[in-house]
Amino acid sequence: MEGVLATAEGNVLAKLVKIAQKRGLKGEHGTWKEFLDFYDKQPGSSSLSDPSKRNRDDLVAFLTTLKKKEDLQVLASALKLENDLFEKFRKRSLDETAEQRLVRMTLTHKEYPVDYLFPSNAEDWVVRGLGKKTMEPTKIEMIAIDCEMVLCEDGSEAVVRVAAVDRDLKVILDEFVKPHQPVVDYRTFITGLAAKDLEKATLSVADIQEKLQMFLSEDTVLVGQSLNNDLKVLKMDHARVIDTSLVFKYNYDGTRKPLRLKKTSLNYLCKCILGYEVQKEGVPHNCVHDAEAAMKLVLAILENGVETSVPLSKEMVEADKSRLYLHRIPCNVPYEELNGIVSRDIPHDIKV
Repeated sequence: MEGVLATAEGNVLAKLVKIAQKRGLKGEHGTWKEFLDFYDKQPGSSSLSDPSKRNRDDLVAFLTTLKKKEDLQVLASALKLENDLFEKFRKRSLDETAEQRLVRMTLTHKEYPVDYLFPSNAEDWVVRGLGKKTMEPTKIEMIAIDCEMVLCEDGSEAVVRVAAVDRDLKVILDEFVKPHQPVVDYRTFITGLAAKDLEKATLSVADIQEKLQMFLSEDTVLVGQSLNNDLKVLKMDHARVIDTSLVFKYNYDGTRKPLRLKKTSLNYLCKCILGYEVQKEGVPHNCVHDAEAAMKLVLAILENGVETSVPLSKEMVEADKSRLYLHRIPCNVPYEELNGIVSRDIPHDIKV
Protein backbone atom coordinates (compact mmCIF):
# COMPACT_ATOMS: atom_id res chain seq x y z
CA MET A 1 0.00 0.00 0.00
CA GLU A 2 2.83 2.44 0.81
CA GLY A 3 4.24 2.09 -2.70
CA VAL A 4 0.82 2.74 -4.24
CA LEU A 5 0.30 5.83 -2.07
CA ALA A 6 3.75 7.17 -2.93
CA THR A 7 2.91 7.19 -6.64
CA ALA A 8 -0.72 8.39 -6.38
CA GLU A 9 -1.77 11.82 -7.61
CA GLY A 10 -2.21 14.56 -5.02
CA ASN A 11 -5.96 14.93 -5.68
CA VAL A 12 -6.43 11.18 -5.17
CA LEU A 13 -4.52 11.31 -1.87
CA ALA A 14 -6.69 14.22 -0.71
CA LYS A 15 -9.82 12.18 -1.48
CA LEU A 16 -8.43 9.25 0.51
CA VAL A 17 -7.80 11.47 3.52
CA LYS A 18 -11.33 12.89 3.27
CA ILE A 19 -12.68 9.33 3.24
CA ALA A 20 -10.56 8.56 6.30
CA GLN A 21 -11.98 11.66 8.00
CA LYS A 22 -15.55 10.71 7.19
CA ARG A 23 -15.02 7.15 8.41
CA GLY A 24 -13.17 8.31 11.55
CA LEU A 25 -10.14 6.17 10.70
CA LYS A 26 -7.29 6.40 13.20
CA GLY A 27 -3.63 5.75 12.57
CA GLU A 28 -0.60 5.61 14.84
CA HIS A 29 -1.19 9.23 15.88
CA GLY A 30 -4.98 9.27 15.80
CA THR A 31 -7.35 10.88 13.33
CA TRP A 32 -6.27 13.27 10.55
CA LYS A 33 -6.59 16.35 12.78
CA GLU A 34 -4.88 14.60 15.69
CA PHE A 35 -2.12 13.58 13.30
CA LEU A 36 -1.67 17.20 12.23
CA ASP A 37 -1.36 18.30 15.86
CA PHE A 38 1.50 15.81 16.21
CA TYR A 39 2.99 16.25 12.74
CA ASP A 40 3.01 20.04 12.48
CA LYS A 41 5.62 21.81 14.53
CA GLN A 42 4.31 25.36 14.20
CA PRO A 43 1.57 26.38 16.69
CA GLY A 44 -1.79 26.69 14.99
CA SER A 45 -0.61 25.21 11.70
CA SER A 46 -3.10 22.36 12.05
CA SER A 47 -5.79 24.89 11.12
CA LEU A 48 -4.87 23.96 7.53
CA SER A 49 -6.77 20.73 7.96
CA ASP A 50 -8.36 20.73 4.51
CA PRO A 51 -6.59 17.81 2.77
CA SER A 52 -6.80 19.57 -0.59
CA LYS A 53 -4.63 22.39 0.79
CA ARG A 54 -1.87 20.15 2.18
CA ASN A 55 1.09 18.91 0.15
CA ARG A 56 1.20 15.30 -0.95
CA ASP A 57 3.99 14.40 1.51
CA ASP A 58 1.72 15.34 4.43
CA LEU A 59 -1.11 13.25 2.99
CA VAL A 60 1.09 10.22 2.41
CA ALA A 61 2.60 10.57 5.90
CA PHE A 62 -0.87 10.31 7.46
CA LEU A 63 -2.21 7.55 5.22
CA THR A 64 0.80 5.34 5.91
CA THR A 65 0.00 5.45 9.64
CA LEU A 66 -3.22 3.51 8.98
CA LYS A 67 -2.31 -0.09 9.75
CA LYS A 68 -5.57 -1.87 10.58
CA LYS A 69 -6.63 -4.44 8.00
CA GLU A 70 -10.15 -3.05 7.67
CA ASP A 71 -8.78 0.49 7.22
CA LEU A 72 -6.42 -0.66 4.48
CA GLN A 73 -9.33 -2.39 2.78
CA VAL A 74 -11.23 0.92 2.76
CA LEU A 75 -8.26 2.67 1.15
CA ALA A 76 -7.81 -0.14 -1.38
CA SER A 77 -11.50 -0.01 -2.32
CA ALA A 78 -11.33 3.76 -2.75
CA LEU A 79 -8.26 3.50 -4.97
CA LYS A 80 -9.91 0.82 -7.09
CA LEU A 81 -13.02 2.97 -7.45
CA GLU A 82 -10.91 5.97 -8.47
CA ASN A 83 -8.98 3.92 -11.05
CA ASP A 84 -12.17 2.36 -12.46
CA LEU A 85 -13.74 5.78 -12.91
CA PHE A 86 -10.59 7.14 -14.51
CA GLU A 87 -10.53 4.33 -17.05
CA LYS A 88 -14.26 4.63 -17.68
CA PHE A 89 -14.16 8.35 -18.41
CA ARG A 90 -10.58 8.78 -19.61
CA LYS A 91 -11.92 9.47 -23.09
CA ARG A 92 -15.16 11.37 -23.21
CA SER A 93 -17.45 9.83 -25.77
CA LEU A 94 -18.47 12.23 -28.50
CA ASP A 95 -21.77 10.45 -28.99
CA GLU A 96 -22.81 10.13 -25.35
CA THR A 97 -26.49 10.73 -24.66
CA ALA A 98 -27.79 13.48 -22.39
CA GLU A 99 -28.51 10.84 -19.75
CA GLN A 100 -24.99 9.48 -19.99
CA ARG A 101 -23.62 13.00 -19.58
CA LEU A 102 -25.46 13.39 -16.27
CA VAL A 103 -24.22 9.99 -15.11
CA ARG A 104 -20.69 11.10 -16.01
CA MET A 105 -21.14 14.40 -14.16
CA THR A 106 -22.14 12.46 -11.07
CA LEU A 107 -19.40 9.84 -11.24
CA THR A 108 -16.63 12.34 -11.92
CA HIS A 109 -17.67 14.79 -9.20
CA LYS A 110 -14.96 15.22 -6.57
CA GLU A 111 -17.35 14.15 -3.80
CA TYR A 112 -18.43 10.92 -5.52
CA PRO A 113 -15.59 8.70 -4.22
CA VAL A 114 -16.26 9.95 -0.70
CA ASP A 115 -20.06 9.61 -0.79
CA TYR A 116 -20.33 6.38 -2.76
CA LEU A 117 -17.66 4.22 -1.14
CA PHE A 118 -19.91 1.45 0.18
CA PRO A 119 -19.06 -1.81 2.00
CA SER A 120 -20.30 -3.59 -1.10
CA ASN A 121 -18.44 -6.82 -0.31
CA ALA A 122 -20.78 -7.51 2.62
CA GLU A 123 -23.07 -10.51 2.14
CA ASP A 124 -26.32 -8.56 2.49
CA TRP A 125 -25.43 -5.98 -0.18
CA VAL A 126 -26.66 -5.97 -3.78
CA VAL A 127 -24.10 -4.76 -6.32
CA ARG A 128 -24.62 -3.81 -9.94
CA GLY A 129 -21.44 -2.80 -11.74
CA LEU A 130 -20.82 -0.93 -14.96
CA GLY A 131 -20.30 -4.17 -16.82
CA LYS A 132 -19.44 -4.35 -20.51
CA LYS A 133 -22.81 -3.22 -21.77
CA THR A 134 -23.51 0.33 -22.81
CA MET A 135 -26.69 2.30 -22.39
CA GLU A 136 -28.97 2.31 -25.41
CA PRO A 137 -28.67 5.64 -27.27
CA THR A 138 -32.39 5.85 -28.02
CA LYS A 139 -34.15 4.95 -24.78
CA ILE A 140 -32.79 5.10 -21.24
CA GLU A 141 -34.68 3.56 -18.39
CA MET A 142 -34.58 5.79 -15.31
CA ILE A 143 -35.96 5.26 -11.82
CA ALA A 144 -35.94 7.84 -9.02
CA ILE A 145 -35.93 6.61 -5.43
CA ASP A 146 -36.19 8.21 -2.02
CA CYS A 147 -36.29 6.81 1.50
CA GLU A 148 -37.43 7.89 4.95
CA MET A 149 -35.06 6.90 7.75
CA VAL A 150 -35.29 6.62 11.53
CA LEU A 151 -32.59 6.50 14.21
CA CYS A 152 -32.04 3.13 15.85
CA GLU A 153 -30.86 2.15 19.31
CA ASP A 154 -27.42 1.13 18.05
CA GLY A 155 -26.87 4.56 16.47
CA SER A 156 -27.51 3.39 12.91
CA GLU A 157 -30.18 4.60 10.52
CA ALA A 158 -32.92 2.29 9.31
CA VAL A 159 -35.10 2.73 6.26
CA VAL A 160 -38.82 2.65 7.11
CA ARG A 161 -40.37 3.78 3.84
CA VAL A 162 -39.18 3.49 0.24
CA ALA A 163 -40.65 5.13 -2.85
CA ALA A 164 -39.69 4.75 -6.49
CA VAL A 165 -41.07 6.47 -9.60
CA ASP A 166 -40.33 5.90 -13.26
CA ARG A 167 -39.53 8.44 -15.97
CA ASP A 168 -43.24 9.12 -16.47
CA LEU A 169 -43.55 9.92 -12.73
CA LYS A 170 -45.62 6.79 -12.19
CA VAL A 171 -45.20 5.37 -8.68
CA ILE A 172 -43.83 1.85 -9.10
CA LEU A 173 -42.96 1.23 -5.45
CA ASP A 174 -44.18 2.67 -2.15
CA GLU A 175 -43.61 0.36 0.78
CA PHE A 176 -43.12 0.51 4.54
CA VAL A 177 -40.16 -1.38 5.98
CA LYS A 178 -39.80 -3.00 9.38
CA PRO A 179 -36.80 -1.49 11.24
CA HIS A 180 -33.95 -3.94 11.88
CA GLN A 181 -33.27 -2.49 15.35
CA PRO A 182 -35.33 -0.88 18.13
CA VAL A 183 -36.09 2.73 17.16
CA VAL A 184 -35.16 5.61 19.49
CA ASP A 185 -36.22 8.47 17.21
CA TYR A 186 -38.83 8.23 14.48
CA ARG A 187 -37.95 11.80 13.37
CA THR A 188 -41.66 12.38 12.94
CA PHE A 189 -41.18 16.04 12.09
CA ILE A 190 -39.26 14.88 8.98
CA THR A 191 -40.67 11.44 8.17
CA GLY A 192 -44.26 12.10 9.22
CA LEU A 193 -44.20 8.60 10.73
CA ALA A 194 -44.70 7.27 14.24
CA ALA A 195 -44.51 3.81 15.80
CA LYS A 196 -48.18 3.09 15.02
CA ASP A 197 -47.55 3.65 11.30
CA LEU A 198 -45.08 0.76 11.21
CA GLU A 199 -47.02 -1.74 13.34
CA LYS A 200 -48.15 -3.68 10.27
CA ALA A 201 -44.84 -3.36 8.37
CA THR A 202 -43.43 -6.81 7.58
CA LEU A 203 -41.00 -6.18 4.71
CA SER A 204 -37.27 -6.30 5.36
CA VAL A 205 -34.49 -4.51 3.50
CA ALA A 206 -33.84 -7.77 1.64
CA ASP A 207 -37.49 -7.80 0.52
CA ILE A 208 -37.17 -4.24 -0.79
CA GLN A 209 -33.96 -5.15 -2.60
CA GLU A 210 -35.82 -7.99 -4.32
CA LYS A 211 -38.71 -5.74 -5.29
CA LEU A 212 -36.42 -3.04 -6.68
CA GLN A 213 -34.39 -5.54 -8.68
CA MET A 214 -37.54 -6.36 -10.63
CA PHE A 215 -37.18 -2.93 -12.23
CA LEU A 216 -33.39 -2.78 -12.49
CA SER A 217 -30.92 -3.88 -15.13
CA GLU A 218 -27.30 -2.92 -15.66
CA ASP A 219 -28.49 -0.16 -17.96
CA THR A 220 -31.02 1.32 -15.54
CA VAL A 221 -30.12 4.76 -14.24
CA LEU A 222 -31.02 5.46 -10.62
CA VAL A 223 -31.92 9.07 -9.83
CA GLY A 224 -32.09 10.83 -6.50
CA GLN A 225 -31.07 13.76 -4.31
CA SER A 226 -28.07 12.73 -2.17
CA LEU A 227 -28.80 9.26 -3.50
CA ASN A 228 -25.86 7.78 -1.61
CA ASN A 229 -27.81 8.04 1.66
CA ASP A 230 -30.71 6.06 0.21
CA LEU A 231 -28.47 3.40 -1.32
CA LYS A 232 -26.60 3.05 1.96
CA VAL A 233 -29.71 2.16 3.99
CA LEU A 234 -31.00 -0.04 1.17
CA LYS A 235 -27.58 -1.76 1.00
CA MET A 236 -27.43 -1.40 -2.76
CA ASP A 237 -24.45 -0.34 -4.86
CA HIS A 238 -25.56 0.65 -8.35
CA ALA A 239 -23.08 2.00 -10.88
CA ARG A 240 -25.30 4.16 -13.08
CA VAL A 241 -26.58 6.99 -10.96
CA ILE A 242 -27.61 10.63 -11.38
CA ASP A 243 -27.32 12.47 -8.08
CA THR A 244 -28.95 15.87 -8.37
CA SER A 245 -26.96 17.16 -5.38
CA LEU A 246 -23.78 16.59 -7.43
CA VAL A 247 -25.10 17.54 -10.87
CA PHE A 248 -26.43 20.94 -9.82
CA LYS A 249 -24.05 23.56 -8.46
CA TYR A 250 -24.18 27.16 -7.30
CA ASN A 251 -23.34 29.94 -9.69
CA TYR A 252 -21.61 32.83 -7.94
CA ASP A 253 -20.44 36.20 -9.24
CA GLY A 254 -16.81 37.21 -9.16
CA THR A 255 -13.73 35.08 -8.80
CA ARG A 256 -13.97 34.30 -5.09
CA LYS A 257 -15.89 31.19 -4.14
CA PRO A 258 -18.12 31.69 -1.07
CA LEU A 259 -16.94 30.03 2.12
CA ARG A 260 -18.39 26.75 3.38
CA LEU A 261 -20.62 26.27 0.39
CA LYS A 262 -22.87 23.26 0.98
CA LYS A 263 -24.49 21.07 -1.63
CA THR A 264 -27.70 22.30 -3.16
CA SER A 265 -30.79 21.09 -1.29
CA LEU A 266 -33.74 19.42 -2.99
CA ASN A 267 -36.11 22.12 -1.80
CA TYR A 268 -33.92 24.96 -3.06
CA LEU A 269 -33.47 23.25 -6.43
CA CYS A 270 -37.23 22.82 -6.76
CA LYS A 271 -37.79 26.50 -6.00
CA CYS A 272 -35.16 27.59 -8.53
CA ILE A 273 -35.82 25.10 -11.33
CA LEU A 274 -39.40 23.88 -10.91
CA GLY A 275 -40.96 26.92 -9.26
CA TYR A 276 -42.40 25.24 -6.16
CA GLU A 277 -41.38 24.01 -2.70
CA VAL A 278 -41.41 20.25 -2.30
CA GLN A 279 -40.60 20.45 1.42
CA LYS A 280 -42.54 23.22 3.15
CA GLU A 281 -41.45 24.41 6.58
CA GLY A 282 -43.19 22.56 9.39
CA VAL A 283 -44.57 19.89 7.04
CA PRO A 284 -43.06 16.36 7.11
CA HIS A 285 -41.35 15.00 4.00
CA ASN A 286 -43.07 12.64 1.62
CA CYS A 287 -40.66 10.26 -0.09
CA VAL A 288 -42.98 9.84 -3.09
CA HIS A 289 -43.00 13.59 -3.66
CA ASP A 290 -39.23 13.80 -3.13
CA ALA A 291 -38.57 11.01 -5.64
CA GLU A 292 -40.86 12.74 -8.15
CA ALA A 293 -39.05 16.04 -7.59
CA ALA A 294 -35.63 14.49 -8.25
CA MET A 295 -36.92 12.95 -11.47
CA LYS A 296 -38.51 16.25 -12.53
CA LEU A 297 -35.18 18.04 -12.00
CA VAL A 298 -33.39 15.55 -14.25
CA LEU A 299 -36.14 15.77 -16.88
CA ALA A 300 -35.89 19.57 -16.77
CA ILE A 301 -32.29 19.21 -17.94
CA LEU A 302 -32.93 16.45 -20.47
CA GLU A 303 -36.14 17.76 -22.03
CA ASN A 304 -36.04 21.51 -21.43
CA GLY A 305 -32.31 22.20 -21.50
CA VAL A 306 -32.27 23.74 -18.02
CA GLU A 307 -28.81 24.85 -16.87
CA THR A 308 -27.19 22.87 -14.07
CA SER A 309 -26.26 25.97 -12.10
CA VAL A 310 -28.46 27.88 -9.65
CA PRO A 311 -27.91 31.27 -8.00
CA LEU A 312 -26.85 31.63 -4.39
CA SER A 313 -29.72 32.40 -2.07
CA LYS A 314 -29.98 35.84 -0.47
CA GLU A 315 -29.19 34.29 2.93
CA MET A 316 -25.98 32.71 1.59
CA VAL A 317 -24.82 35.97 0.04
CA GLU A 318 -25.47 37.96 3.22
CA ALA A 319 -23.77 35.36 5.40
CA ASP A 320 -20.71 35.38 3.19
CA LYS A 321 -20.58 39.17 3.10
CA SER A 322 -20.57 39.31 6.90
CA ARG A 323 -17.44 37.16 6.94
CA LEU A 324 -15.75 39.22 4.23
CA TYR A 325 -16.24 42.48 6.12
CA LEU A 326 -14.39 41.15 9.19
CA HIS A 327 -11.60 39.05 7.76
CA ARG A 328 -8.90 41.75 7.77
CA ILE A 329 -9.42 43.25 11.21
CA PRO A 330 -6.02 43.27 13.01
CA CYS A 331 -5.68 40.45 15.51
CA ASN A 332 -4.56 42.84 18.28
CA VAL A 333 -7.89 44.74 18.44
CA PRO A 334 -9.33 44.31 21.96
CA TYR A 335 -12.49 42.22 22.23
CA GLU A 336 -14.44 45.06 23.91
CA GLU A 337 -13.60 47.50 21.11
CA LEU A 338 -14.46 45.01 18.37
CA ASN A 339 -17.72 44.08 20.06
CA GLY A 340 -18.67 47.74 20.20
CA ILE A 341 -18.05 48.24 16.50
CA VAL A 342 -20.39 45.50 15.36
CA SER A 343 -24.04 46.55 15.31
CA ARG A 344 -26.27 44.91 17.89
CA ASP A 345 -28.75 44.25 15.10
CA ILE A 346 -26.30 41.98 13.25
CA PRO A 347 -25.92 38.41 14.54
CA HIS A 348 -22.23 37.86 15.21
CA ASP A 349 -19.84 35.53 16.94
CA ILE A 350 -16.50 37.12 17.80
CA LYS A 351 -13.58 34.79 18.40
CA VAL A 352 -10.20 35.98 19.65
